[in-house]
Amino acid sequence: RSTLSSSSAASDVYKRQLYPGEKLYGKVSPLQVVAPNTALRLRCIRDFKDDKNDRVAGDEWLFEGPGTYIPRVEIQVVEIVKAIIIKPNQALRLRARKEFTDKSGVKRRAGEEWLVREVGAYLPNVEEEVVQTLSAYVLTDKKAIHLQATKTFTDVFGKERKAGEEWLVTIDDAETHIPDVYENVIGEVKITTLTSRQY
Repeated sequence: RSTLSSSSAASDVYKRQLYPGEKLYGKVSPLQVVAPNTALRLRCIRDFKDDKNDRVAGDEWLFEGPGTYIPRVEIQVVEIVKAIIIKPNQALRLRARKEFTDKSGVKRRAGEEWLVREVGAYLPNVEEEVVQTLSAYVLTDKKAIHLQATKTFTDVFGKERKAGEEWLVTIDDAETHIPDVYENVIGEVKITTLTSRQY
């Protein structure tokens, strides 16, 4: 028999009476509370079906906070995952562990890399590996960056770049620039401004 009691001063408490023949294995442990910007990485160790999905042994997924996690014998808690804070002029470089559709609805291939540029907390999915956090290059009227495309792609300015193509990003393009995954930084370039009487 199970009963659920609650009060305004405390969280819900689950009470269960053992059936005849049942024995308590181990100690009674408090339920795990998952904080905001945190998640539990879960792994299915035995096939089962929950409210939404058919889970197969080996499947992994996240239980995202805030919330209270109620354990099941078919599920193993692998680790606690904390969100990474992306600050202004930063980006997160990610790599797909396998083929999946990301939070933006983009289909990713295994091994594919991309950048997340949105400022704020980012909680990596189980299919995403965090490669590194990138910081932007600050551009001035005297400094630019020299880039080379490692493959054909369209850059953040909407321009198609051919594999092997080289170009400069200057203050006329942006005040800061975070190199894309297909942009190799050859180096910083000092810009010399000439007057009409110089050459």
